[in-house]
Amino acid sequence: MSVALALSAVVAVAIGLTVVRGLWPGSVDLRPYRFLVAALAVGVGLGITAVGLFCWLSLLGLPDRKLIAVELVVLSLLSVWLTRSQRGKAPAVPAIGPVRQTMPSTTARVAALAFAVTLGCAMAAFIGLSASRPHGAWDAWMNWNLRARLIFRGGPEWRVAFSPLLEWSHPDYPLLVQASVVRTWVYNGGETLAGPALIAFLFAFATVGLATSAVASFRGRTQGMLAGLVLLSTPFFIFHGISQYGDVPVGFFFLSTLVLLALHERHGERTSGFAVLAGLTAGLAAWTKNEGVLFIAAFVLSGVVTSKRAGSGRSLAKEAGAFALGLLPMLLIVGYFKVRFAPPNDLMSTIGSGETLARLTDPQRYLLVAKAYLSGVARFGFNGLVSAVPLLVAYGLCAGVRPGEATKRWFRLTVVTVALVLAGHAVVFIVTTEDVARLLNSSLERLLLQLWPAVVFAWFMLLADAEEAKVEPRRSPAEAVSP
Repeated sequence: MSVALALSAVVAVAIGLTVVRGLWPGSVDLRPYRFLVAALAVGVGLGITAVGLFCWLSLLGLPDRKLIAVELVVLSLLSVWLTRSQRGKAPAVPAIGPVRQTMPSTTARVAALAFAVTLGCAMAAFIGLSASRPHGAWDAWMNWNLRARLIFRGGPEWRVAFSPLLEWSHPDYPLLVQASVVRTWVYNGGETLAGPALIAFLFAFATVGLATSAVASFRGRTQGMLAGLVLLSTPFFIFHGISQYGDVPVGFFFLSTLVLLALHERHGERTSGFAVLAGLTAGLAAWTKNEGVLFIAAFVLSGVVTSKRAGSGRSLAKEAGAFALGLLPMLLIVGYFKVRFAPPNDLMSTIGSGETLARLTDPQRYLLVAKAYLSGVARFGFNGLVSAVPLLVAYGLCAGVRPGEATKRWFRLTVVTVALVLAGHAVVFIVTTEDVARLLNSSLERLLLQLWPAVVFAWFMLLADAEEAKVEPRRSPAEAVSP
């Protein structure tokens, strides 16, 4: 990897770090969350710089290396803002409900060793397989990297990248990944296959880092490493990250939004900054893939459904306002792209009143989708011996549930959000294509992968860790969520 590519990553992460730290509530001690903040900074920085490149494209055309100078100026201004914003703030208080600090047990040592070895193997496999498959997989050729090349090579005619004549290549997809790849090429001074591979690597291991550090911050290092091990040991997560698609990046932003919600609930009404960041990451999900819009709709609806137990109307209105403050700028960017540049979505263009009614009233389509969902969930994460879902269920039955965790709002909102997203995808499968079996076969596993990091995070937050299981009465997951 060249120095220029490394600089593109460093600048993006530094910008993300200043934004995350600037919005981080001053009343919350940053030190217990330093690894979580670093993981968040990777995705937030890549997302913000991708927005910046798109704005440059829209206003000035294809950028040159002046972009580097502009981003360095922006980083300097953000650093000054961060320094000034921290002056005069009240000293941060320790995290609510600090994780127990105990001498490492045998279980903790084994978990740490297993995590370190698995992380090293996963990184080596990622780099080696990326070198052997430098162009990624099929969708990277025909969409993600193709769009980046059309923009980068188009010069003043870069808008042809969104021609409706290219309908087969999904030119309506949002541009976070493609713009991030173009940005690495601007830094490099020309195209390089290492650019998209670098973006894929950063998102894959930032996702692992975020899931691991988030669970560790709430539930202890051993529990966090177990969560990270599950992600690293899910073959499809690593292989699909290498494919250079947008599914791992959008999964990062789904996970980020739910982690920030958990932080907001943990620290109470003093932390509207977490809600602003959650709105930002939800918006960046919509800037990554069309599925991000469905996630936002499901998340907002879930918030309404779970609001009855959430507290006073004033606190909920403040939370919603902070979330909207982070979300709306990103929705404006996505809306501008959709209206100004993107042609109609190929799946949505197949919808007509007659066809839709016929598909909605066809029981075979429902049966086919239901069977595919059951099979896809049961077999997800299959590694040649066992799939991940039954293994996690078995572990949950052994470990039991941490008392009170399933009643927290963030957990209920996560469950409802995931259920609504899956239901929304089912509706799309049923009504938008004639050959529903083909669409299920090509996309269902990827859609499940988008939600997988969030599910792993929620599951390990719910379960008791090894030390708690020794001293506290255990409840099964089914008992914990029952009224």
